[in-house]
Amino acid sequence: MREHQDGFTLVELMVAMAIGTVIILGAGQLFLTTFQTFQNVDKISRKQESLIFAVSTLVEEGRKGNIGNYAIRSDERSSNSGTRYYCVLQDIAQNQPIVDLAQVDGAGDCPVLTVANNNDALSTLTMTVGDCREGDNSNCDEITFSVTDRSKVVSAPGLTP
Repeated sequence: MREHQDGFTLVELMVAMAIGTVIILGAGQLFLTTFQTFQNVDKISRKQESLIFAVSTLVEEGRKGNIGNYAIRSDERSSNSGTRYYCVLQDIAQNQPIVDLAQVDGAGDCPVLTVANNNDALSTLTMTVGDCREGDNSNCDEITFSVTDRSKVVSAPGLTP
């Protein structure tokens, strides 16, 4: 007859450790994926916030005919890790930066903001947003929209206010 055995055999312990290892690796992979997704969503949210603020400001001022008070300027920032260049929407009249739009490779890489046409009543604006440096992690988007100066449309020839 067999005697009663207390504890686990070596094979049972090895199987339990293998199962535990697979579960822990799966949980670690899930955590890593969730963290990377959070970082991507945060980056997109910051880009969207900057874009909404810049577009709202430019549309409001453009409708009033003050679009010429704004430009995209290059801003050089130095730190221990090196020099970085940003395209910044700036209020020229007050010499105040409004919002950072994009990070670029060099000081001359920022686009021109305004292209006027149609009797200067319509302004077509192009802005770049995001990380526009050349490389594998580049996440640069360009948006183009038009703003109409309401005072010039209403006072255009052939129209009466």
